[in-house]
Amino acid sequence: MRNRAHAIATLTVAALATVLLAACGSSSSSSSSSGSSSSSSSGSSSTLPLKAGENPSTETLYGKKKGGTLTVYSSVDFAHLDPGESYFGGDYPVVDVTNRPLFLFAPNASTTVVPDLATTVPTLSNGGITDGGKTVTVHIQPNVRFSPPVNRVVTSKDVAYAIERGANPNVANPYFISYFGANSPAPLVGATSPKYSGGPIPGIQTPNNTTIVFHMTKPGAAILVPALGLPTSAPVPESFAGPLDKKSPTTYGTQYLVATGPYMIQANNKTGQFAGIGYQTGKSLTLVRNPNWSASTYSSAFRPPAYLNQINYKIGVDATVAQLQTLKGSDAVEMDQATPPNLKLAYQKYPSQLTVTAGSGDWYIGVDNAHGVFTNVNLRKAFWAALDRAAILKVVGGPLEGQVMTHFIYPGTAGFQQAGGYTGPQVDYNQDPNGNLTVATKYMKLAGYKTGKYTGNQTVQLVGADNGVDPAWTQVVDSALTSLGFKVHASEPDQSVMYTKYCEVPKQEIDACPIVGWIRDFADPFAVLYVPFYGPAIVSSNNSNFGQFNNPSVNAAMRQASLIVAPAARAQAWANIDKMLVANAAAIPEYFANEDVVASKNVNGVVDQWNQGLFDFEFTSLTNP
Repeated sequence: MRNRAHAIATLTVAALATVLLAACGSSSSSSSSSGSSSSSSSGSSSTLPLKAGENPSTETLYGKKKGGTLTVYSSVDFAHLDPGESYFGGDYPVVDVTNRPLFLFAPNASTTVVPDLATTVPTLSNGGITDGGKTVTVHIQPNVRFSPPVNRVVTSKDVAYAIERGANPNVANPYFISYFGANSPAPLVGATSPKYSGGPIPGIQTPNNTTIVFHMTKPGAAILVPALGLPTSAPVPESFAGPLDKKSPTTYGTQYLVATGPYMIQANNKTGQFAGIGYQTGKSLTLVRNPNWSASTYSSAFRPPAYLNQINYKIGVDATVAQLQTLKGSDAVEMDQATPPNLKLAYQKYPSQLTVTAGSGDWYIGVDNAHGVFTNVNLRKAFWAALDRAAILKVVGGPLEGQVMTHFIYPGTAGFQQAGGYTGPQVDYNQDPNGNLTVATKYMKLAGYKTGKYTGNQTVQLVGADNGVDPAWTQVVDSALTSLGFKVHASEPDQSVMYTKYCEVPKQEIDACPIVGWIRDFADPFAVLYVPFYGPAIVSSNNSNFGQFNNPSVNAAMRQASLIVAPAARAQAWANIDKMLVANAAAIPEYFANEDVVASKNVNGVVDQWNQGLFDFEFTSLTNP
């Protein structure tokens, strides 16, 4: 899962409601967001109208000034700087400017895959996809060079090693098993065993230095090609990283690193060591120009201009303070989700410095389908019906933060409209975003509780978090359960502990995790639904199928839909699966998320719409460098 750390604030529920109402009444602008505004009883695309500069689709990519140093504020440190380990959305702005995967996602279009290290995106028509979709051939640029100390030209063998090392337990790339290995609907030949732990894969061949061929066991090109746009396909030189990868965990990415992108982490050019030089854990990171990078080694129209001379990260800052410094200062961006008071301030007084990206993920309640009270589907539907989803949206900051969620494929992903759009499937437990106790009572009775209230002796274990608005969020969920007669025991550890110790560990058998969600790896419904809801993908730790949902009919439908190539048929197949998830109340929706980030007035900020709306430093520039 590409986890998200959301805005941290210390407002009460009442204060947040005041912020929301003030923001709602603040604008007389007639401009609208990229999606039309409409409402219904069960969901809405309604959001506050965006002003000039707030919509990422209006951002200009080229023709800006070169030079200058950008300061980047972030309250959180990086999880992994190694492209083979990177899985956290906050890592990508650095990983993407220091590495060149085979493909990339254009910053202004979340569904467009363009060549990066590759010369072209393989298709049926250009001969890159053959054997009925089981074979994908990629040609790479011939003159791309690694940064010091490696310095040599990149070859196809470097790409093969990069992908293969993902199965090495010392690297343990979370993408490998889902997109290339045993859990993929179309694994690479030779990588189908769950016990595969790295080394040459027969299904990856490198007939020459600029060609790499992928052979799958089934026609999976529709999954493989976008997956090769993730950091894991960025070349890694075995001669340099191999000895580091023998350590547990690897020290490639924590002590040493080489780059292929326009920037590199400041390092000792003789050894490649960046730890203690360009990176101080929990404090700072410095990106400088890669002397071996050349703009001529791209065939895509989206070749990065790389305007900035240097990028300085300041890590561990107070997000609320740093956002104010950014709005009122110069030469800076802030990478955290804007806190509610700063979001209000930016929307009202600094609209050209605020970017609001829709379709940046979703939040829902993971309910245990395998153990405890919620194995009863009617109790899950009662919970859904009783939940005040609108109240949760108010708690986190209101309309600029997102829209009430009604199903699981979120906006900006193929299949969203076919699954019901913002309104969602027309079932009674999904109709009222404010919660409906009458409908909830109906399902309690269907579950066998004649009074409409729970009369059993089990206590619901609810694990939220103590960060920022999380306690108020958890309280809304607690209230819904209490209204149905459940006894609730709520725990609120730090959000990271909530995930790693409880909600991602199936043996803990947590009844409900109210603050979990999903960010897609690419804009395909497979990347939204497969890992969170495919039963065989459940693992003993780092598990993202929070509710341990394992339905044979849904599993079979997912396997079939994964191999559909025609876009319209693929979108409809996944939309049908989405409706199956709603019919099973596999989880309890809360809200479709937006990402809200701020920049200084003299920053021409560009965000990656595919990566939840964080800044893209290959295209961001200063107006007065």
